[in-house]
Amino acid sequence: MVTRTRVIDSGCDWTKPILVSKTDILSDDTARQILAHNLAGVKNCGWKAPGK
Repeated sequence: MVTRTRVIDSGCDWTKPILVSKTDILSDDTARQILAHNLAGVKNCGWKAPGK
């Protein structure tokens, strides 16, 4: 008997892009973290690329 494992990634079900208002004031580090989060979502979850 062969046991098969199937991984179901539900990470994209509950996470969303982080949207920033023009009036928000961010540190450079926070801006980089938001960009990294959003680009990971584009790559892994099929979100629309920022600025498009």
